[in-house]
Amino acid sequence: MKRGTRVTAVAAAVVVSGLGFAGPASAVGPPVYTKYAVVGTTHVAKPDADVKLGPGTVEMYTDIGPYTYYGTFTLPPARVTSGAVSATVTLGPARIEGSSFGGFTGTATWPVRVSDVTVGGAPYDVGPACGTAQPVTTEITSADFTLSTGGHLTSTYTIGAFANCGPGTALVNAAVPGPGNTLALTLTP
Repeated sequence: MKRGTRVTAVAAAVVVSGLGFAGPASAVGPPVYTKYAVVGTTHVAKPDADVKLGPGTVEMYTDIGPYTYYGTFTLPPARVTSGAVSATVTLGPARIEGSSFGGFTGTATWPVRVSDVTVGGAPYDVGPACGTAQPVTTEITSADFTLSTGGHLTSTYTIGAFANCGPGTALVNAAVPGPGNTLALTLTP
């Protein structure tokens, strides 16, 4: 076999076996920073309450090449009323990470705090540290998201048990935790 033929045969074997081409794409340069305005709603299933979210911000760093990202959702506290019970809910700031290649998928982890609870208009003390015992995790997806235009993000998620709410812990846990909650967010640059 001639030398040129052997080199070609070795190169073909490498291509066929995947050597040298295996593994994820690596980043091309430093992450690209993008800041988006975010507004949206969440529907909390157990009390059947719709909550307006925002305006807030999402700061994202995207590694070009693999199109993976990480960042932070920051939303202002929101007032929630269901029947005679009203409260201020603070979501986040949330850590988000995922992929923006061919759409948008990601996981956001949200600390959830409850404060300023009233029952029938009267204050109900839940203390300063009332919140979910574990952060709420949302698996977020989008079919129309791009880095340059933003897009619509959605999720269905479960809210876990609350803790550190003093005598209000049982009340909060009877009214809020459970599956089937939905999240819809719109991000614009």
